[in-house]
Amino acid sequence: MGAATALPVRDLHVEPGATTTATMLVRNTGQVVDQFTIDVVGACAEWTKVEPKVVNLLPGADVEVTITFAPPKSPSVGAGVVPFGLRVLSREDPPGSTVAEGSIDVAIFSDVQIELVPRVSRGRRRGKHQLAIDNNGNVPTTVHVTAADEEEALDFAFDHEVATIEPGAAAFIRIVARPEKRFFKGADKQLPFVVTAAPSNAEPVATRGTLTQRQLLPSWLLPAIAILAVLAIAAVILYETLLKPKIESTAQDAALSAASKANKSLASKVSQASSQAAAANKNANKAKADASRATAKVSASSTKPGPPAAPTGVTGPGGANLAGGTATSFVVAPTATQTPGNATTFTVIDGGPALNSKQLLVITAVVLQNPNGDQGRLLISRGSGAAGETLFNEGLVNYRDLDHHFEDSPLIFTRSKPLTISLNCQAAGQSTSCRPNILFSGRIVTAQRAVG
Repeated sequence: MGAATALPVRDLHVEPGATTTATMLVRNTGQVVDQFTIDVVGACAEWTKVEPKVVNLLPGADVEVTITFAPPKSPSVGAGVVPFGLRVLSREDPPGSTVAEGSIDVAIFSDVQIELVPRVSRGRRRGKHQLAIDNNGNVPTTVHVTAADEEEALDFAFDHEVATIEPGAAAFIRIVARPEKRFFKGADKQLPFVVTAAPSNAEPVATRGTLTQRQLLPSWLLPAIAILAVLAIAAVILYETLLKPKIESTAQDAALSAASKANKSLASKVSQASSQAAAANKNANKAKADASRATAKVSASSTKPGPPAAPTGVTGPGGANLAGGTATSFVVAPTATQTPGNATTFTVIDGGPALNSKQLLVITAVVLQNPNGDQGRLLISRGSGAAGETLFNEGLVNYRDLDHHFEDSPLIFTRSKPLTISLNCQAAGQSTSCRPNILFSGRIVTAQRAVG
């Protein structure tokens, strides 16, 4: 029971934008009158039509069904073999439904379109264009772009000369046209050129463009210079005929008035100066007497011993001069693996330079950096273990950049009490480990005797 089908031609061929047909025989192999529904399955179902779609057949009867394939000439339908199935569904005996399989070969077609934007450019030294290339075919294509002008007056530059374009896609190529010769003044020159795009699977296509070359001097420059010259001449004439005589008269009046005021002021100042000179002479005599008395007191006390001189530098352990030594600067980058929830797990690092028994590391500045936003705790100690002295206890999340300075009270480390870094990592910012940085600046000084 059910249906039987016969598709005489299973391998078909069709051109995009055209149609092709095939016939299929459908027979009722059941014992009762049955209704059959025919449809198409597969990628070609959108552009395939079946006539008739529904047939009623007596037992043992058959009918021819026409299948029309009409792929559009569009990039949405790719070239190549497209398999399909003709499904015949029985209403009375669904398990007896059947499918006839076949394939249709969609032919290749090429359609490359180009557009130059803008078609006309303007400039003194160059013109900028963009070539839009659309692949409206149904296969990928590689396009090679060239440009030329008949007078060979232009040089062309491309950001790229070859583009591979998928069906239905577009590519854009920037083109710069530069004139080989320039001119300072004159009318604009029209320099036409042709841009050609040669697809790998189709005939070349071309479009025209034009560069309007302008003079190097701006068009407004010469009129502006002429106007400025006229204004300058008018200003000179106005000054010589009207303003200069008035200014000279006003200046003379102002000079006479100023001279009169100056004479009065000078007489007043002379009188005042005389009074001040007399007072100054009196004060000088008094100062001379005071100086004589002070000299006598100094002579009387010159035999008494004075206080001891102040030291020239700050002295540290072992008699070291903390202001001397050799400048040093170094970076310590401790690394610790994440231990979420375990705040007692620290990675310990000896971060200072190697010291001998007489050397001291004097730290005057510390810069803490946490660029990755790690979370945890950082300890800076003098010495390690139970005898270690914690100097800094910083939460990584509290800073990105943090600096400390100790010029007046520097941090001192020795061989027995070295600089020690301890890092606890709770949550790394960008990887599986915390990576803060510490910059130390200071000096290495040498003591007069061993310090550790």
